[in-house]
Amino acid sequence: MIPKKFLIAGLCALLIARPAPAQTFSSTLPPDLVKLLREIKAADTDQLAVSEEDGRFLRLMAASSGAKQALEIGAAYGYSAIWIGLGLRQTGGHLTTIEYDAARARKAAENVRRAGLADIVTVIPGDGFVEIPKVPGTFDFVFLDAWKRDYQRFFDLVFPRLNPRGLFLAHNVVNKQNEMRDFLGTIQNSAALFTAIVTPSGEGMSVSLKLEVKSKK
Repeated sequence: MIPKKFLIAGLCALLIARPAPAQTFSSTLPPDLVKLLREIKAADTDQLAVSEEDGRFLRLMAASSGAKQALEIGAAYGYSAIWIGLGLRQTGGHLTTIEYDAARARKAAENVRRAGLADIVTVIPGDGFVEIPKVPGTFDFVFLDAWKRDYQRFFDLVFPRLNPRGLFLAHNVVNKQNEMRDFLGTIQNSAALFTAIVTPSGEGMSVSLKLEVKSKK
């Protein structure tokens, strides 16, 4: 069996080396879901959603990692949650996604329902620093796309609850790197992680694998 860390690295490399043509990205999705995703993007005047390329990458990572318990910080209108939910449909997993703005959270929940993922994705409105401690259990997949200057604080809050061999992904690590220097220093220099920076789109995404701590004999 190929070790998980090499599988993830290979998938990241393949995505960078051989990107699929943009016109083919939606070809494997049902027409009604394609229509919904396009509606969400068209209504996203504040450009809060990830790109379709990034969404495809999130789906791939969620499905290939075998994630069961996933957390998203920063749902916006539910675009990325839908992509992650599609990946978790393959693993039997569940996503809890948190959105600070109550109106956006309501719209995200509606979009998740329209996507047929209400049994896989739960949208929670509120401040992530308040709501995350209320979410029970641990996580094996985390996607961070909130206020960029809070990335380090969110990492410090969530990382202790990330399972060994779990994935921690963060968005905008290329185009907004100046707003998260502390976070980037942590994930790139920590001995507890393997980290790669990939660019499915120009915004950039970090992918960090939490290493297992081997007991000393």
